[in-house]
Amino acid sequence: MLRKSLLLICVFVFTTSISFAGTLIDDFEDGDINGWERSPQNGDNENVFWGLSEGAMMFDLQGEDWAVGISQMNFVGTPQVPNVREWTNYEFELDIKHMEFGNHPGGIRVRVDLDTGGHYALWLYPANSNMKLYKNPGWDINTGLSELGSGAYEPDTEKYHKLKIKCEGDNITVYYDDDEIISANDNEHKAGTIALCVQNKIVYFDNIKVTGAQIPNVEMSPVEPAGKLTATWGAIK
Repeated sequence: MLRKSLLLICVFVFTTSISFAGTLIDDFEDGDINGWERSPQNGDNENVFWGLSEGAMMFDLQGEDWAVGISQMNFVGTPQVPNVREWTNYEFELDIKHMEFGNHPGGIRVRVDLDTGGHYALWLYPANSNMKLYKNPGWDINTGLSELGSGAYEPDTEKYHKLKIKCEGDNITVYYDDDEIISANDNEHKAGTIALCVQNKIVYFDNIKVTGAQIPNVEMSPVEPAGKLTATWGAIK
């Protein structure tokens, strides 16, 4: 009887150790990028930079041709966040900063299939003051994509701005600084993780937040912030 009681207690503790229906936060203030991995597309190109700079995730092509440098950074999960492949309905938001008004700086992805690379992607075009929502069957944004919607926005290189994608059933809604820009319906990609995507411009990503019924309530950087750091902490190669 005692053994059975202890077993029930252990099962209860294990099943309640991860809190779902919450919010995942990663602001990179702890100086690491645990849970993030480069996707197979150009994942072995050590000349491009994916890492932490000034307390944010940064991409820098560092002189490489875009075709051999374009890549994505996927959130693949951690022991605290084990179910990224199963995420269906959620809101993904972050702060993004462009360093120039040229096109093709990339954007963000949702419902990313970590096996095939299939996803929905929001790409920004600062030179045209326009953003577009795509669906794509694989990792390469330039192969097989279909446009689902577009909208105007005011680009900026001086400060961060908030991007958000809300996935709810077949509806996908895009927001920029809390203003709704795009709304579309599609049912091709049902579930998957989030990703940061880039092509040929320096981009900073920060203050990542994912909220939803399947999202563990986890803060990835549980340290007291000391302000945005000016040193580069490291790079993924």
